[in-house]
Amino acid sequence: MMIVLSLPLLSLTGCASFVAVQMPLREADLYPLSQTRAAITVAIDEIASADRAKDYFGVDLMKEGFLPVNIIVSNHGEHRCAIKPSDVLLLKGKQVIDPVPIEVVAGIAKSRFWGMTEKTAQQIDGFFATLALKEAVLAPGETYQGVLFFRAIMGEMEEDRFFTIMRLFRESGLKLEVAITDLETHERVHFGPFSLSTL
Repeated sequence: MMIVLSLPLLSLTGCASFVAVQMPLREADLYPLSQTRAAITVAIDEIASADRAKDYFGVDLMKEGFLPVNIIVSNHGEHRCAIKPSDVLLLKGKQVIDPVPIEVVAGIAKSRFWGMTEKTAQQIDGFFATLALKEAVLAPGETYQGVLFFRAIMGEMEEDRFFTIMRLFRESGLKLEVAITDLETHERVHFGPFSLSTL
């Protein structure tokens, strides 16, 4: 599914469009970075290429220093389970890296277009709110996914900003951990650590 929002520009170029392709919802065990425990599978999908970032988010957020991470959970067990954003932890050594609020990410996306109407801005806000990882309860057989956005800690920038950002992520030793709660037994099932930016 492709989402197109026409954004009129205050220039001779006529208009530009915010175009984003809906992220496919796949079973978590199809992804290379996945783990299965207690009949629950968790997968991590880094959106670590400029083309994928632009396809899924309408703008190249990689150039802005964001690393989008899609977190997919498939419940193959007999009990309901739950995930929430606070159950996802990104670590650099012992340092916790907090995700960027989705409102900030949407604001960056909107800043790439001029002269948009208030309605279009609200539509973009709604689009990113839909993408974001939220608290969710999965019934047996259900799959859920949501995206968290993390920002690189910028040091001295090289001439090519994109490659500087990717180098910072690759060399950072980032590890991501996820906890899923079984709502019947109240057991917390831990997944990871997943190593990020292995391209």
